[in-house]
Amino acid sequence: MRVVREFRLESLLFAAFFSTLPLYSPNLVMFNDLFPASGEVMPWFVNAMMLSAVVTGLFVAVASLRSGGAVFVGFPAVSAAAAFYVGGFVLFALALAVPGFGVGVVAFVAGLAVAVGVVPLCLAWGTYFSALDMRQALFSLAVLVGMGSLAELLLSAVSMQVGLVAFALLLVLGVLLPLWKALRGELSRTVRDAAEGEAFVSDPLASELVASVDGAVGLLSSARRMASVLAMPLVGLLMFGFLMGVRKFMLFDLIYVEALGGIVAAVVVLPLSLAEMRCPLLPLVYQVVLPLFALALVVLNSFPVGTGPQWLAASVSYVFYGVIGILALASLCAMAHAREFSAPLIYGLVVAAFALVSLAGIWCGSLPLFAYQQGGPVLLVLSTAYFALLVGVPLVAAWRREVALPVDDACAPVEGVGVLQERCERLSREGGLSPRESEILAYLGRGHGIAYVAKTLVISESTVRTHVKSIYRKLGVSSREELLQRVDEG
Repeated sequence: MRVVREFRLESLLFAAFFSTLPLYSPNLVMFNDLFPASGEVMPWFVNAMMLSAVVTGLFVAVASLRSGGAVFVGFPAVSAAAAFYVGGFVLFALALAVPGFGVGVVAFVAGLAVAVGVVPLCLAWGTYFSALDMRQALFSLAVLVGMGSLAELLLSAVSMQVGLVAFALLLVLGVLLPLWKALRGELSRTVRDAAEGEAFVSDPLASELVASVDGAVGLLSSARRMASVLAMPLVGLLMFGFLMGVRKFMLFDLIYVEALGGIVAAVVVLPLSLAEMRCPLLPLVYQVVLPLFALALVVLNSFPVGTGPQWLAASVSYVFYGVIGILALASLCAMAHAREFSAPLIYGLVVAAFALVSLAGIWCGSLPLFAYQQGGPVLLVLSTAYFALLVGVPLVAAWRREVALPVDDACAPVEGVGVLQERCERLSREGGLSPRESEILAYLGRGHGIAYVAKTLVISESTVRTHVKSIYRKLGVSSREELLQRVDEG
């Protein structure tokens, strides 16, 4: 398989970063288990870190609208981030382990330092993975998140001394690759190439807005355009962050289900990344696979509390949200790979949003309404609402296609694909089409419409239309029919 052959061994270091990433609240469980003082120190650290991550992420996103954000993944920024990240955790450990060591003040400062470090490191890792397309990103992240979840599971089961040494080692390993890539200039070069490329903000209206951006207006516009491309994965990722923050659930009082769910989710996702199919992967997953998964959970959750099926649903839900998380991360990598948006803009916004909903989940987890005995129905309602969204959106989309779209974008086999490809390549050379326009022409030549192309390439429909207009102009045609006739003629 191509995705297996192209897997980079160096990316295994992401598993170390993932297993220490404090924005993912289950990674902090180890400190609760190992240190008696965690109840007094942890709230200071978590609140400071999450709120600072929201502010830092938004700042990076706004700054990236004008500059592209290459400065945030340069060596000075990444090396400073690594120092803040490691140093912040050292302060946090001291506040936990040394009685009377400043407690709240030190934990608060540690949270600020970790947040200032973790955001650029997330940007650096996201920029690194932007070299992967959807299928490559899905395979890589399934392997790496599974390994990171296994490390997280082991950390929660060892003694304090072993756990601290192992966590410190993972902490250092997790920043090594971003430091090395930033030192070589590869990360900033990737961001600059994306900003200078034709696909970065290809929509003329969006380009004009970004050029005259005035903070919040441009940020909201970019967020809206991103949501138009990956609405369901982004909603799923935020739902995942909220629910993981609300409650920690143990299986047989021995292992945390979040970590086990991440491992099983990786096993579930791997076949999707390896399966050969003609359809775009994301529509298949969000219109078929996940709705069926959600319906199964709705049925299991309908059984009385305390019964086997309901207990199974509670456990399998963590696998479901683990799958959602991996798919969402891979989708973000594919979005960055498509170069319609810069990686710092994408990950700055997503880190800020994820930190905000995780913090909201942690706060809600302390409320009586969300307590273990009373909170079951509340969490069940939230999960069921998301399940209904997963089932409802494909139904509405199918109805809209049936009513409004004359062009069938179904994933039917296409005859003579090789011949069509050769004709499209010849037309591309004759018309002087850019690489992205040539890619889109190949899909148009097979009879696919704009919606299909947008979903396949993980870009917005407005950007596809902009490229289609350019293709028409360069090839001297004025309609879809004329374009298909040119393709047929070769």
